[in-house]
Amino acid sequence: MNIYNGILQGEADGLPVIQEFTSLSEQELDRIETLVQSLLKITKLDAGTILLNKTQEDIADIMGNIRQHFSFRIRQEQKEIHLEGDAACIFACDRIWLTEALENIVKNALDHTQAGDSIQIKWRQLVSMLQITVRDNGSGIHPEDLYHIFKRFYRSRFSKDTKGIGLGLPLAKSIIEMHGGTVGVDSEWGRGTVFVINFLIPTKL
Repeated sequence: MNIYNGILQGEADGLPVIQEFTSLSEQELDRIETLVQSLLKITKLDAGTILLNKTQEDIADIMGNIRQHFSFRIRQEQKEIHLEGDAACIFACDRIWLTEALENIVKNALDHTQAGDSIQIKWRQLVSMLQITVRDNGSGIHPEDLYHIFKRFYRSRFSKDTKGIGLGLPLAKSIIEMHGGTVGVDSEWGRGTVFVINFLIPTKL
């Protein structure tokens, strides 16, 4: 369908109505693809068929790649992503899956912020724990929603986000827990939200 839509876009020069419709089709096809991929990932996690390939990874490098991933969007929406953390922070993880989890949380922050707002990603390594926080100064989470946001397909009646499908945060939570971590959230309605992720690091005796 994406290929067919691309062919139509190539033939739509000088036809503004067709250009508009094919652009809308592209957006909806991207949304469908995101939904299908999220459902497949959730199903694999439930089935226990995913084996983490853990390697020693540089957290600062992962965070830099995440900001780069959203660079076009933050420019378009006039937002900012700030990074702050230990330069030499190494953590044993599956880079691909951990990046997926963190990107879902950052995407959630972008979905609930306006032009001029910012997102701050911090990380610090303690003796036996790696802590990552994702904080934004956006719309916040309504108190009625706070204990439900990690439920699959949960959609808030207070949220202005009409495109979300309610799988990003549950998927992030599952991936974090597969890494032996926990994720919590604190929010003030109308003021912003902070996600706190903690990973225990086994100490050597």
